[in-house]
Amino acid sequence: MTHFTGTAKSIRLIGGARVLDFINTTNGRRPGTALKVIEERLTSFQFFFEWALHASLISAREFDDYKPMVFESSIAYQPDLDAVIAFRECLYEVFYPLSMNHAAPDEALQQINQMFQQGVAWRVLRSVDGKPAWAWKACTTAQELTAMVLGRLAIEATQLLVSGDLHALRSCSATDCDWVFMDISKNKQRKWCQMSVCGSREKLSRLKQVSAPH
Repeated sequence: MTHFTGTAKSIRLIGGARVLDFINTTNGRRPGTALKVIEERLTSFQFFFEWALHASLISAREFDDYKPMVFESSIAYQPDLDAVIAFRECLYEVFYPLSMNHAAPDEALQQINQMFQQGVAWRVLRSVDGKPAWAWKACTTAQELTAMVLGRLAIEATQLLVSGDLHALRSCSATDCDWVFMDISKNKQRKWCQMSVCGSREKLSRLKQVSAPH
């Protein structure tokens, strides 16, 4: 396994949905991938917390409020990171088959459903500018923060799964990329997660094969 050395802000958000961008924080677990090792970007709970801000999963105010808890506490965060990664892979088990027009496994769907129910428990109606609006309960521990943030992802996952938009769900055609994304192009023929990265690399590879001596 290789570990990402960049910052959370440097991770491109190209999925078209936060839950897909979350799935795309690693690479190399797709069956038949050309990658020999898994590329992991979520290298710590602190990094995940920074990514959540980058992806607008949490607000800047929430980041500031919970920052001392995440960055200054002596509590070990490995169990929370394990929970984050486990749920990400659960989401991948659902969305990757769907991107290939295959059925999603019921066991993984049930795990998403359980996380969804936990997430709903963190929501509360409050008056915002005189109008009722959804808000989130305050967290007092890292475990609660983990549960709330994963609950938000589960809520968004369920919304996407039943939205009727799954016809636009795709997986990158590059042999060394298993990112998933929503194809919002006009002709719905998008093959790569990023034309500037995977698309260019695949085209260059084909040119080399054509020009290679036989």
